[in-house]
Amino acid sequence: MRNTLLLATVLLAGTALAGTAQANLLVNGGFEASSSSTSTPTGWLNIGHTEGVITYAAFGTPAYDGLNYYDIGGFGSPLPAVGDGIQQTVATDIGTTYTLTFGYSSENGNGGGDLDITIGGDVTHIVIPAPDGSGPFQRPFTTASINYTALGASTTIAFTVTGSGLGSNDPLIDGVSFAASQSTSTPEPASLAVLGIALAGLGAARRRRA
Repeated sequence: MRNTLLLATVLLAGTALAGTAQANLLVNGGFEASSSSTSTPTGWLNIGHTEGVITYAAFGTPAYDGLNYYDIGGFGSPLPAVGDGIQQTVATDIGTTYTLTFGYSSENGNGGGDLDITIGGDVTHIVIPAPDGSGPFQRPFTTASINYTALGASTTIAFTVTGSGLGSNDPLIDGVSFAASQSTSTPEPASLAVLGIALAGLGAARRRRA
């Protein structure tokens, strides 16, 4: 029994050193809290004309996360113009590195604009793929990941259409997450001490048993 308790201590110490997944700072990053196809998603601010979410069942789009995704061109709205999109501002710690991850695809039609992702003052441009012949809304999502080191106490994340912004190949996004990156720093001395004591105790117990 004593050996079992010591082993559990070692495992718990190892878990503490490994760390845990960081929480998503964005509200409604998967667009599951929204249902309207013609209004700005809950938790986000609109850039340009009002847009909404689309359910995967509506067009049989290959699912990426949950039931809904966001069409930057809008569904049931006028054709998008350059700069249309959504944004959200979150609290950040200066000097901390965060990772923005999301899935992106397109309406898989002709024309359309590309996608700019702005985090603070950094802009990443993504070229929306041309139609692949599988039909409208049938292109699977691709996962993107962008790292950002915070420069202020708050950071704004924005997704906007660039290019012509016309046609039927608007950008689609889903599963948007912004979280502090996993730490790769050296474990604190106190954590190392706990692990060392647990390992030493396990070794001593084994010697007494022998």
